Amino acid sequence: MNVSNNNLKFEYLYRDAGNYKQFGQLIFSNPTHLDLKTATSKIREKLIDTEFFYPAKVGVPHFNKIDFDLNCEWYEFLQFSSTDENPTEKIDIESFIEKFVT
Repeated sequence: MNVSNNNLKFEYLYRDAGNYKQFGQLIFSNPTHLDLKTATSKIREKLIDTEFFYPAKVGVPHFNKIDFDLNCEWYEFLQFSSTDENPTEKIDIESFIEKFVT
């Protein structure tokens, strides 16, 4: 891993009432070098029951839903991980975490 590139990957999933799962990820620049533990702590305190969020409210793209009778609106935060992959998002990780409201 390129240590000069300290981007963070936000990993999440959509799970419907039938337990069908779709996984996603967004990659953010990390200019302040926020560590994984701190990023996780900051976001978990803003999530519903420390793990759920409404994707539309924070700019996370919606998945195509398979069974409309089993839809739910929440997505589940899985983890942050360090990556040397290029950011997929225009905002940095701190700005993204600020989108989550308590």
